[in-house]
Amino acid sequence: MHRRRFLQSSAAAVGGVVLGPTALRVAEAARRAGVPDTLGIQLYSLRDVLPGDVNGVLEMLARYGYGEVETAGYADLEPAVFAAALDAHGLTAPSAHQMVAEVVAGSESMADAGLPAFDAALETVAAVGHGYLVIPWLPPDARPDRDGYLALADLLNDLGERSQAAGVQLGYHNHDFEFDTFGGGRPAYFDFVERLDPDLVVLELDLYWAHVAGYDPVEIFERYPGRFPLWHVKDGAGPDMAQTAVGAGVIDWPRIFAASGAAGLRHAFVEADTPPAGSLAFAQESIDYLTSLRD
Repeated sequence: MHRRRFLQSSAAAVGGVVLGPTALRVAEAARRAGVPDTLGIQLYSLRDVLPGDVNGVLEMLARYGYGEVETAGYADLEPAVFAAALDAHGLTAPSAHQMVAEVVAGSESMADAGLPAFDAALETVAAVGHGYLVIPWLPPDARPDRDGYLALADLLNDLGERSQAAGVQLGYHNHDFEFDTFGGGRPAYFDFVERLDPDLVVLELDLYWAHVAGYDPVEIFERYPGRFPLWHVKDGAGPDMAQTAVGAGVIDWPRIFAASGAAGLRHAFVEADTPPAGSLAFAQESIDYLTSLRD
């Protein structure tokens, strides 16, 4: 049986059917580790191979044990065609990264990017069946200072109202710049989070970039409990924190996943901005490590 389907059936059994001893051990180990039964991958990590062989790559991801993906575009296919390919391989896409024109309205560097308006992006996201639309980035010339960055929170609150009316949850994904103090007394990210309406905008914490910026993800979860239903699970090593497969770097994953309840975790997406040793090898090594945490 496919691993994802096995775990889903195990979860269903907990709700009303007596489990066998092996299934009970699997479910209990998963609960202790905090690693979700279903793991995902951000498809940006596979941009070197995905457009050339969509079905082949999706088949491999399902074979490795992934049950979810997070999109960053649709591999040069129409969104509906891409969604059908996911469904054919038993994969779901709860979340989509999508930059929109409103977010970069004050950015000269992005003036000719051809980004969709927010309402158009919402239509695509709803049609594909994503539950989350995540704003992945803010260009440097749109955040020249602390006030410029924090103004994004007000914009996201407004967009979050429109998003909820369309049945989609808006989110925001960080890098490391958000933790800059901009000459102030504390990281701007903390002010940013506190300025967001938690009912309108959720947070996708990139655990690697928080670590690179010098902040402990667990302490962030404890500071803002329940605000982080989405994670980017990314690792690195060495003096420059060169990105590695998850588990091959220095980040303490058992400790972080043990705090998944405090975070409010619902979906964990493996990612590498620059995948090492080939993106498919990275994808397999990363999920093998994460599933080993349940043992």
